[in-house]
Amino acid sequence: MPEPIPARISDDGRVATWNPAMTFAGQVLVRVRLPEGITEERRSMNSGRARVREGERIEAILADERL
Repeated sequence: MPEPIPARISDDGRVATWNPAMTFAGQVLVRVRLPEGITEERRSMNSGRARVREGERIEAILADERL
């Protein structure tokens, strides 16, 4: 399991920003906690910013190092 990338997560947990140069990966995994308490991982481009829907909360940003 990859280590989380250092990221700033907003107070409400809906927006995360990070330095895309922290990994060579072209994509990241956004670990999201859903309103039901379930955690899932979503793939996103390594753009340095991620946002989730109302009621969801970002827990971590991970490098997607799969080929």
